[in-house]
Amino acid sequence: MNMKQCAQGGHFFDASIHSDCPYCNTSSVGSTIPLDVGHTVAQGSVGDIGRTVAIIKEELGIDPVVGWLICLEGNEKGRDYRIHTDNNFIGRGDNMDICIRGDDTISRENHATISYDSREKVFYFTPGDGRSIVRLNDKGVFSTTELKEHDILEIGKTKLIFMPLCGDKFEWV
Repeated sequence: MNMKQCAQGGHFFDASIHSDCPYCNTSSVGSTIPLDVGHTVAQGSVGDIGRTVAIIKEELGIDPVVGWLICLEGNEKGRDYRIHTDNNFIGRGDNMDICIRGDDTISRENHATISYDSREKVFYFTPGDGRSIVRLNDKGVFSTTELKEHDILEIGKTKLIFMPLCGDKFEWV
């Protein structure tokens, strides 16, 4: 692992994988960046920079994908977003787990959250601090609601379809 700190944004990234910072480089916009590259640093390499990791990441050494959101309508139509265990914060800010760019009706931070409970094997959708109402299958969501395969989420002007990987039929551990 060849850890390097980005001069522009201060992010850490693995220079053996990326020639430029994947968080600041505009050519990487639209690509999926694993959570363990850049912001989580292996013990003893550069040091812990403060990002809390999921329990499954601690056990497996990686933070595997457990499902996806796919943009059906909005500026990022066709793009997929990886969902990992525990809480995935959604917003348009680069520091969000799921960053939906180009929709100014989505709050920068914590507009909503998708969570995967690996013990219960259930996905949840929770509204956050966003000004606009989030919707699940055309209905406003005002408290935590269970997600099912092919549910349609509306966050701002963006519509996304939910596709689980983990659950009763498959689990990483």
